[in-house]
Amino acid sequence: MKNQIKGVTSKILIILFLILLQPVTVKGVSTNDTNKTFKRITIEDGLSQTSIEYLYQDTKGYMWIGTTDGLNRYNGHEFEIYRYKEGAKRTIVANYISAIKEDKTGDLWIGTSKGLSKINHETKEISTYLPGENGEGISHYNICEILVDSKGDVFVATVNGLNIYNRETDSFKRILNSNELTGQFIYSIVEDEKGRYWIGTKDNGLNMYNKETGEVKQFLHDKDNENTISSNAIFKLYIDKDNKLFIGTIDKGLSILDTESYDVVKYVNDPKDKSSIPGNYVKAILRDSRGMVWIGTNDGFAKFDEKEKNFKLCESKTYDSQSIVNENILSLCEDKSGTIWVGTYGGISLFNPGNIFSLYKNNPYDDNSISEASVQGIYEDNEGLLWVGTTHSGINSLDRKNNIIKRYANEIGNEKSLIDNNITTVVGIGNEIWIATEDGLSKFDKNTNGFTNYKSTGDKNSLPNDFVRELYIDKQGILWIGTADGLASFDRKDTFVNYKDLFEANGIKEHMISDIHEDKDGIMWFGSTLDGGLIKYNKETGEIKNYKNNKDDKNSLSFNSIKSINEDSTGNLWIATHYGINKFNKETEKFTRYTEEDGLSNDLTYGILIDANDDVWVSSNYGISKYDIKKNKFINFNVTDGLQGNEFNAYSYFKSKSGEMFFGGINGITSFYPKNLIEKTFIPPVVIESITIKGEEKFNLKEDIVVNHRDNNVYINFFMPDYRNKSKIQYAYKLRGLDKEWIFSENRNYASYTNLEPGSYEFFVKGRNSSGEWSDAVSIKIKINNPFWKTPIAYIIYLLLVIIGIILILNRMKWLDRLVKQKTFELNNKLEENELLYAKLIRTERYKNNYFVNLSHELRTPLNVILSTQQLITNLNTNNKPITKGKLDYYMLTLNRNSNRLLNLINNIIDTSKIESGAYRLNIKKVDIVYLVEEAVLSMKDFVEDKGIGLIIDPEMEEKIIDCDDSEIEKCVINLIANATKFTPDGGEIKVEILDLGDMVKIIVKDTGIGIEKKYHESIFNRFDQVYDKISEEHGGSGLGLTLTKQLVNLHNGQISVESICGEGSTFIIILPIRQK
Repeated sequence: MKNQIKGVTSKILIILFLILLQPVTVKGVSTNDTNKTFKRITIEDGLSQTSIEYLYQDTKGYMWIGTTDGLNRYNGHEFEIYRYKEGAKRTIVANYISAIKEDKTGDLWIGTSKGLSKINHETKEISTYLPGENGEGISHYNICEILVDSKGDVFVATVNGLNIYNRETDSFKRILNSNELTGQFIYSIVEDEKGRYWIGTKDNGLNMYNKETGEVKQFLHDKDNENTISSNAIFKLYIDKDNKLFIGTIDKGLSILDTESYDVVKYVNDPKDKSSIPGNYVKAILRDSRGMVWIGTNDGFAKFDEKEKNFKLCESKTYDSQSIVNENILSLCEDKSGTIWVGTYGGISLFNPGNIFSLYKNNPYDDNSISEASVQGIYEDNEGLLWVGTTHSGINSLDRKNNIIKRYANEIGNEKSLIDNNITTVVGIGNEIWIATEDGLSKFDKNTNGFTNYKSTGDKNSLPNDFVRELYIDKQGILWIGTADGLASFDRKDTFVNYKDLFEANGIKEHMISDIHEDKDGIMWFGSTLDGGLIKYNKETGEIKNYKNNKDDKNSLSFNSIKSINEDSTGNLWIATHYGINKFNKETEKFTRYTEEDGLSNDLTYGILIDANDDVWVSSNYGISKYDIKKNKFINFNVTDGLQGNEFNAYSYFKSKSGEMFFGGINGITSFYPKNLIEKTFIPPVVIESITIKGEEKFNLKEDIVVNHRDNNVYINFFMPDYRNKSKIQYAYKLRGLDKEWIFSENRNYASYTNLEPGSYEFFVKGRNSSGEWSDAVSIKIKINNPFWKTPIAYIIYLLLVIIGIILILNRMKWLDRLVKQKTFELNNKLEENELLYAKLIRTERYKNNYFVNLSHELRTPLNVILSTQQLITNLNTNNKPITKGKLDYYMLTLNRNSNRLLNLINNIIDTSKIESGAYRLNIKKVDIVYLVEEAVLSMKDFVEDKGIGLIIDPEMEEKIIDCDDSEIEKCVINLIANATKFTPDGGEIKVEILDLGDMVKIIVKDTGIGIEKKYHESIFNRFDQVYDKISEEHGGSGLGLTLTKQLVNLHNGQISVESICGEGSTFIIILPIRQK
């Protein structure tokens, strides 16, 4: 008996223990469309107010947004806000916007709470329409709806009747009085394909008006008849292409009327049924271009499933910025790209109903969600359960069919629970789920619903390290385990094989394994976290090879830290690293790198998956990139495209058997089927919205822009009406006639040109849409007229004036010519001689005066130095101050130098005078001209070099005996060197050359000075000519040295000449005969 009791007790304890092991399970069939991701537009983005009463897109692509505080025009870049301004010329009639429509001319009609406004699309002038006396004008101030029918007629529904616009008289006429309609408070009006008008009233049901026959049919709620509309209080009507009339009521949900059979289907909110319509006050209805029906109510926004007859709610979640901004829906609109705009009480939410991305996130207020936002480790098992590891909160299993989420976590003291909550990766085989953590390895058995845990024991038959980073099950069912301290394989029973020694024996010291992959040939590939690179291991032969980055080899691995390895159908390996991705050709053993420069969204990459087309999908630190293998092109997706976020995690990627891809990040999981990524071809042309010239903005751009020459500053605004992802829109423009290449302005939507020359231009602009495709260029011609004085008429006038002027001048010249010839013929020759002689005398006298002035300066300078030095010596003696020997020597040297200078100058004057008078006699003797010139150069060397000028001599021969007066030839050389020194700047050079010409000898003095103009070459040796006057003014000196030099050379029967180019220096040449007669 005791044994039986004991047995029963044991069974009970086991059952209780198994119950305790069961994870927390929350079950609830959800009809929520939780995978929709929304972008938001609020006041922070520029909206005038967040109660979005009406949404409308015009033919140009502008989005018009009606709020309770103004009208907004949005182009994806900025808002232009229209508000009522008292006394202003351009003002809408009121700020509460209730309706917006564009008519067939392009004018925009704006319904408000205080009247009707019309914006002229060309001039932007605003007209106002109000109720008038005696029933004229619109029937009431308060506008509810505007309809532009298939014929272009404009209908305006008010709280007191319906009105039609007469374009000829620019006025409205009221139609359908109270005897014809069930009520005059008209909230909504639509037209069906047969041209019939359906009119919904506030409290008096539905009316169908046939304009052709005048028939009015009424549809009212009858509580005793199920085949009637659910309520007479109608707020919104919408008719689709199948002629189904959707009737949104104020208090009884949605009715759908078949406009042919008049059968009615009704949908009313049931608080107990989450699949029912979310609210009974239906304010907005839309069937999008994909055929999906969307319903906006006062209590939520939902997709209506016409087959299942239920509603899938898009919830507003305060913690999730990607959810709808507010659940009180006021308006709906689909733009030309297929993007749905949802106007709410809290702003605008946009979403793409064809978005391929699904999200799985943590909801802090809902246990039936994954346990944490940050995901690491994803795996789908053979039953379709999705296993999701988290960074700190254990692991989850997601039954996506039944919307059941189970959470598994470590329980302190329970060895049979998950070993650690910090998950790194998850794999599975059969009913076994293997979970890598930062503190060991767990196996979850789906049959027993229990965990088996493994930790390192320090020996080789266990885990190398408890920090397990990567798991992989090969084709033989062996579990490969990458840890922080090496690699191991496990037969999933009791045998571990540690590869640390094998790696080290092959020179691989890095043991932190981050990824494992077995290729089609059974070769194992391992990635290292730190600096180990890529490791190849042949299980059959035991061969190991390591591939690492080589900075000098672009065909090597781009970075040694690897996050993911995968293989395409051709056998190429694809490797994610910390610096881009690599394609590895196993045959050539070469790597091809792909980085941000090639279009990758970010160089820090995490996971790589390959789809059925061999296209490569990469998660990174900034979104997901798809590499189209055929087009060699990247397509990038970020949070604005509907991802969980921009930042993804390592070890968090998986592809299911069905081809569904999963990438985990810091805010949950993004999943999708690559085959569903069929981008809707939507490449709208760029719209040139305005051109501003001289502060005046021009909107009517149908014709060429022509302005005058003063208005040559042009500012051009443009935009691309693609609102799917405004951050990806880019522009390029050029002005033909000025720009040679396209100017890429990225997201900047304007161009500015200043000071354009008169001429004809054409402005081109194109845009790149959200998908990265460029539109065709659009253009507008701009002509800047010439000023009047540059016009053809002006040039004709100029030509006529010139012709007349020439005729007058010719006639005048003929008359003067006759007169002059008569009076001057006899005196002409004599007068010319007198004038020339007089001019020469005047010029000679002036040059002589200048010569003597300069000569006096040259005499006075050494005299002043001599007198000053004498005065200094006298003062020192007078004051009884002793004169040191050094000072005395210096003073005496100064007196000697300037005395010699004065003596030389006087000798030159005397010699010149003697030569000119013929009294000068040479002392001719045999002289070595080479030695003579060298000594002259040597005597000048210190003087020249003190001025920072180089002085060199380059004789052609060692000795040459000629007949000459050695003192006079030496004087000539010194004069030429002194002259070159005066006109050569600091850093220049003077070169003296001696050439043997047989019976002649040539002495050349060449400098790098300022040079001499060619017109002065002949007259430079004449002391009374113009060149001396000019040189004396600029550089000082009398020019006596060159005059004397020429005279001395001439006395030796020689020649002297000069060659010079301004700015390049001068060359003086003396040629002397070796024998004198």
